[in-house]
Order: sequence, then structure tokens, then C-alpha cells
Amino acid sequence: MAAERPAPRYRRRILGIGALAVFALYVIGAPFFVNSVEGDLERRVPDELAESGFDGVVAAFSGQDGTLTCAAPLDDPEAAISAAYDIRGVRSIDLDRSCRVNRAPQVDTSTTVAVTTPPDADVDEAAGADDAVDADAAAADGASAADETAPTTTVPPPDFATVGEIIATDPQFSLLAVLVQDASLAAVLDGADPVTLFAPTDDAFDALPADAIAQLQADPELLSLVLSHHTVAGLLTADDLVDGPLETQSGSAVELSVGDELVTVDGMSVSESDIVAGNGVVHVIDGLLLPGGVDLTAPEPLAAASAMFDGGAVTLDGVVASEVERAVLVAAATAALGEAGVVDNLEVDPDVGLDAETTAALAQLVTAMPPNLVTGVAAFDGSTLSVGGVFVTEAGRDALEATAASVGATTSLEPPPEATEEDAVDLEAELNDFVAANPILFQPTSSVLDASAGAVLDELASRLQQFSGVAVTVEGHTDSDGAANENLVLSQLRAIAVRDALVERGIAAETITAQGFGSERPVLVDGVEDKAASRRVEFRVVTVS
Repeated sequence: MAAERPAPRYRRRILGIGALAVFALYVIGAPFFVNSVEGDLERRVPDELAESGFDGVVAAFSGQDGTLTCAAPLDDPEAAISAAYDIRGVRSIDLDRSCRVNRAPQVDTSTTVAVTTPPDADVDEAAGADDAVDADAAAADGASAADETAPTTTVPPPDFATVGEIIATDPQFSLLAVLVQDASLAAVLDGADPVTLFAPTDDAFDALPADAIAQLQADPELLSLVLSHHTVAGLLTADDLVDGPLETQSGSAVELSVGDELVTVDGMSVSESDIVAGNGVVHVIDGLLLPGGVDLTAPEPLAAASAMFDGGAVTLDGVVASEVERAVLVAAATAALGEAGVVDNLEVDPDVGLDAETTAALAQLVTAMPPNLVTGVAAFDGSTLSVGGVFVTEAGRDALEATAASVGATTSLEPPPEATEEDAVDLEAELNDFVAANPILFQPTSSVLDASAGAVLDELASRLQQFSGVAVTVEGHTDSDGAANENLVLSQLRAIAVRDALVERGIAAETITAQGFGSERPVLVDGVEDKAASRRVEFRVVTVS
């Protein structure tokens, strides 16, 4: 069984600094980032709308939710809203009344009903006429003698030509107007056939989850089904509404409840009724009506993200909600391995990216992998956190399982595989090639390791942890300068120093020994000693049963 690897003091310091960095990024960095997002949208949205032909628009944002105000009414407010939703980073848009022109009743087109009294009417007939005619006749006293027609009664026309016009010109329906166009429902609301519309306001849409509108707009068939569930064939005023089911143009029914003071449709209150148009009527409701089987309350699953540890570096992949979440994961990996040990392939998407809470949990797993695993992966698959890989020691496995349990992650951890003889030969060659290219340095004429040796030893320990069932001998060598017995002692002490450093990094003490050879095995080039090459540390690796 492998012995527990003590954590180096310098690594504990780095981990502590990393934890503080993560906390500081959340507490301090988030407000600045949000302000930066708002400022960026307030600059970009007016500029991009102007490029689309909508001049004089000013945008104010709270997070990614904006309100547009206008220097003058827009010719096509709905097109402006639709264009705003296409701008990257915009989640929701309200249109101020300054951008619209509400249409007033067209009194000058009122129809008249004329009541005429024939000039040769018999006096007795006039006396026996309806009281209303007598009243009209009396009211006509003093009129021109040549005018033999009774006064006219004015009957005002509907305020709007079509139901579609009501939706397009009333600011409380700004989002509904955009969705009507997206669903190609305008032909119904502006058509000749009478229609009744239960119209949800912008506030009704705002009460939905943040991504519900995006979900509707991304699925035209679903959007058409939902909006058709708000329309009923025929003109039904408030007086025509009765308790019970009412079939909609979606093919499904809504349930009406009609009280003395309150009318509800599928539980949604009618806040204003009988907005009459030439082809129908609108009743304002305070919520969205959904056909059976349609659920917009369930949030869209988050995108996946992962951190892969290969023994020397962590590679971050996937999608996060903002730069704040990206910084948290990068900081966690950097705290464990340094900047050179982090590969950042993360993308940012505020709609489906990893949220703050899940990011914090994944960051804890990222920090815990390097000291406890040979290789591994910490990941979020859209619904579940997990961590898996090859553990260094049983103590390392226990430590990682405790971290995983604290953040609700599943684990799949395995011990290093048993080495074959071929594995041992390959590992020995791998270690010696590495130290030939990256020598383990000592202070002059000393067995004290140079500060630069730390990174080399970290990598050697990582490679040695790939397998179980091996025994390793660290061999120390010197050049031929000086007394042979002194060189032998120095080489032995240097081999012991390397062995102890590897044990500190998690290599089981009983699997690694040290041996010094002094100047017995110099490196010769064309029969001449290469003294720099002779001063070296080498490794011998064999399997154990």
C-alpha cells in the first residue's frame, strides 16, 4: 500500500492564496463586470440600431435587460424591438412610450343615422307618432325651414381598425407585438374574420424565466401554438363571456371563470376588457396562457464544462455565464499549477453558461485534483458534477472524495495500474531522458538542491505515479575531479536528497531507494570525460511482485 503523501508547505501557501483569489473575484470583481456589461450594451445597442435605420434611440440597461427611449416616434417600433433582440448580449427589451404613437379614435369618420319626417305628413299621424320622433321634432325647432331632415345621432366607430393595430400601438404589448410577427400571426389579427384576443402584457412575459422568451423565439412552431392559444374565433365582449371552457384557435380550450368583479382565463386575471377594433376585441390578461403539455417554467439546461488534468496541466473547456465565472476557474487551476499549467478554452454565453454556484463547486474540484490525482477530469454535464481519475495514494483518494461530497459531485476514482516489465523499461527511459534534458541541479560541492530543481522534481513525481508495482533506485554520479571517496559520499548524499524530495511529493518511501557511485561511471565522449554530463542523477526502474 502506498504511503500518504505529505503536502509541501509551499503548496499549501499557494492553495490558500488561490482560495483568497477566488473569493476576491466574486466579492470585488462581479460588480465591476456587471457595470462593464451595462455600459457596453448602452453604447452598442443605439449604434447597431442606427445602422439598421432606427436613429435617435437611447438605451438604458440593468444587467442585460434594457429600455429604449426615442427622440421622436419610430416608424416601425416592432421592427426596432426585433432588431434589438438580435444584438449580442441583450436578454429583454422594453420600448418607452416616446418611441410609439398611440392612435386616438377617428371621430371625423363617424357614421350618422338620419331620421326624416315627410313634409306632407298628416297632422293626426304626427300626433300619434313615437315619442322619440316628437322629441326629435322639438329639438329641430329653429332649424332652417328648407331643412326637412331630423337631426342625426352620432355612433362612434371602433378606436382601432384591427386587433393587430391595438397590439402594435399600445406600449404594454411591445413584446407581444414582436412575437406576433415572429409567429406570423399578424394575418389573423389584421384579417377580415372577427377574432377575440386575450393579450398578455409585457409584465406577464417578464414574470417568466429569463430564457422563456428566447425558447419561444427559437421555436416558431411552439410560439405559434402558444399565441394561437390566446385567440378565439368570433367577437366576444365581456358580456359574452360565461363560465366554462372556451375553445381557442390552437385547438385546445381555456377555462373561463366569470364573477361579478373579476374574470379569469385559466387562472389569469382580465385586468382590462373590451378594447374594441373593427375586426374584433382585446381583453388584457396578467399572465401567459399555455396549452396542455407546454412548460416554459423549466429552465433550459446549462451547457457542459470540464477541467482535464493530465499530470502537468489543467485544460478548461466548455461554456460559462460570464467573464467572472471564467476568472474563477482559471484562478483555481492557477493556484494549483501556476499560470504555465493552465490552458483556457472556455467560452462565454450568459443564457446557458455555467452559473456562479456551479462554477464555485467545479473550482473546488479543480483545485483538489493536482495534489491527489495522477490524471483526472472534473466536469459538469449540464445537470451533474463529477470527478474521476487515477489517485496517487489512498489518502489522496479519501481527500478528493471528501471534497466531491461537499459540493455534491459523483466520483469515479481508481488506483494506478500495475506496471508490466515493459512498462518499467519504458518508464526508466522516460525518466532518464527527462533528467538529461532537465538536469537536477545542486548548490556547488553540496547535496543541497538548487531552487530550480523543484519543478523538475514535481514532473518526475507525476511520472512515477503513473504505475503501481514498481521499485525505483535513484543513482547519484560525480565527475572525476577531487578525491574518489569524497565524490562517493557526495553522490550518495545527492541521491538521498532526490529520493527524499520525491517522497515529499507522494512517492511511497518503501518503493524508492538511493545509491551513490561517485566518479565510477563517468560519461566519455571520444574517450574524453564530459565532466558536466558526468555530474548527474539517473533512475533504475524494475517491477515488484
